Amino acid sequence: MNDLDRMLERWRDAGLITADQAQAIRAAEKRDGGASRAIPALAEVIAYVGAILALSAVAFIASRIWSDLAVGEQLGLLALATGVLWAGGWWMRGGRNSVRHRLVTVLWFLSAGGMGWLADVAATDLWDLEDGYALIIGLALSLYAGLLYLYRRTSLQQIAVAGGVGFLCGGLSDVAGGDSWFGLILWVAGVGWIALTRAGVLAPSRTGFALGAVGALTGSEAVVFEFFESPNGWGLALGLISTAALLYLSVLFAETVLLGLGAAGLFIFLVQIIGEYLADGLGAPLALFVAGIALLLVALVAVRLKDRVKMGDDA
Repeated sequence: MNDLDRMLERWRDAGLITADQAQAIRAAEKRDGGASRAIPALAEVIAYVGAILALSAVAFIASRIWSDLAVGEQLGLLALATGVLWAGGWWMRGGRNSVRHRLVTVLWFLSAGGMGWLADVAATDLWDLEDGYALIIGLALSLYAGLLYLYRRTSLQQIAVAGGVGFLCGGLSDVAGGDSWFGLILWVAGVGWIALTRAGVLAPSRTGFALGAVGALTGSEAVVFEFFESPNGWGLALGLISTAALLYLSVLFAETVLLGLGAAGLFIFLVQIIGEYLADGLGAPLALFVAGIALLLVALVAVRLKDRVKMGDDA
């Protein structure tokens, strides 16, 4: 069932149109829209293939000559590429054609990546920063992607903003005193992202909830290993609390993406707890058995909560 069928079914159930009217609309769309949609769709495919070929060529050339270019030349090329991608999206932004909307979204997402790369070269090569360069990248990327997001509130634009916030977390960690702060700062950012999504500030909401949950879980995991250096026990507790909160919020908000990420996080942290504190005492086979039981429990909890999430959706 496509989007048109779903809309027609919803309108028919609401009494806005009759079954005969729905069938007539469906026939008219199939007769008049098939050919007109085929041309933009083909153009979109060609555009994506062309972009992939161009990017592949640029990457190949850059790998050969990039290191030989002066910093000013690198910055100029990156600024040019970023500007071209932005201008292409701005030129394509008008109209109601869904193909044009997707092209704008992709072009501006790539331009945000170009801005991040531009800031990276400026911070590391032009200014020769050893600490805090991630802060420069995060500020530039967050501001640029944020402006694009204000104009087009799409999933890709929101992901670009989240990427900038991730770099900001790394930069703030450097300023605060090292990698040990990264996980906690990222966890706070993830929790804040979920709160802003729930408040309606960030949309689409499913993307916002997913990014916030990933940030909270990744932050907890980074705390566990202190950014992959040494295990930290209270990070496991933070991870379990985070997954429990995600599972609770999945029911409260009727959001399946929180359920899936919460269940996955719960399993990961349970396996880590077993490996860290129980494997030596129980032995490897028994630890594997406990991990299997934990996986089964996670699956049962996920199925149970999914039913409650669906009930929330229906309500």
